Amino acid sequence: MMRADAAAPPQGILLLLTAAVAVAHVWVLETAPLQLGASDGLGRKVFSTRLLELGQPAQGPAPPVAASPAPAPAPRPVQRSAAPTVAATQSASPAQDVLSAAPQPAPEPVAQVQPPVPAASAPVAESAPPPAAPLAAALPAEAASPSAPRPGAPAAADPPLAKDAALPPRRYAVPGSVRLKFNATGSRQRMDYYAMGEMLWQHDGKSYEARLSMTAWPMSRTLSSTGQLSADGLAPARFSDKFRSELAAHFDRDRARVTFSANTPDAALLPGAQDQLSVFVQLAAMLGGDPAGFPEGSSISVQAVGPRAAEPWVFVFEGQETLSLPGGQQATRRLVRSPRRDYDQKVEIWLAPALSWLPARIRITQANGDFIDQQWRSTGSP
Repeated sequence: MMRADAAAPPQGILLLLTAAVAVAHVWVLETAPLQLGASDGLGRKVFSTRLLELGQPAQGPAPPVAASPAPAPAPRPVQRSAAPTVAATQSASPAQDVLSAAPQPAPEPVAQVQPPVPAASAPVAESAPPPAAPLAAALPAEAASPSAPRPGAPAAADPPLAKDAALPPRRYAVPGSVRLKFNATGSRQRMDYYAMGEMLWQHDGKSYEARLSMTAWPMSRTLSSTGQLSADGLAPARFSDKFRSELAAHFDRDRARVTFSANTPDAALLPGAQDQLSVFVQLAAMLGGDPAGFPEGSSISVQAVGPRAAEPWVFVFEGQETLSLPGGQQATRRLVRSPRRDYDQKVEIWLAPALSWLPARIRITQANGDFIDQQWRSTGSP
């Protein structure tokens, strides 16, 4: 006679195998190089699924003003502060993309980054704003040009900034609310893994929420950004990174400071600052508003706030690429943030016009070779 339970594996072995898989997923997600936070109530609002244009046209003279038939008091003369120095990027090397403002008598000039297009601009009326440039963001003091500070001057770690400091005018086309799903592959200490990713972008015309999550059963990791929409695109208010616990950064615009729940030192909040997730939507809004304004080899510098610190990220616009992705082919523009120091991450993003310039692919690589690569699989409603 055959015993009915002769081929059945012991229950203890199955439990051990399940526990081992769960521990492996926890280890992978906790250490995965996902630096791109959780919903806090925006889901109950009505979100817009249409493009939202913000800001002013990037180029062109000021619109004509109709003459008044009766004499009118002369308009107040415009007090034009010294324009910040704009440096054109000549090389795709991020080490040469650190730009700073030249010393000027006007208070607090802001460093600019501009595509290297040597074309003469049209005359601008005295009352018109200064010529437009890509997203302008001052770099922290440690990234400034060595010619800016004077010998013996105190370190400018926290430059005083006006809370209403404005960026040069430009047009932003903010993507409509959407849900993008990704297939994610990665490697951690030579152990390959597979996960599912999702990016949720929602806005109601005034406030926004962005969330990027990665799931490797039974665990998940979520990054989120919430804030407002302004004439300068996205204005983050809170960024978080949640795995087993949550770390958050708060944007205090009244004090021009960024504070961190991890009890790390505060950072100065610079004009145009983004967090490590909102920056990708901001780039999408910039390309949507001015697709031809970012030639190959040009660069954009922006202060990127993470869960523990803020640092300058310099993105270099590479060429156009057509990708074969799990969801099909996508025409894209590739941007690269290369490491500036040891242990910095390399961030590569491919922005797709068919996705309103949101990422079709995001690849983040650590200095030791560990990476995560998220590739677009499908598009759905938010």
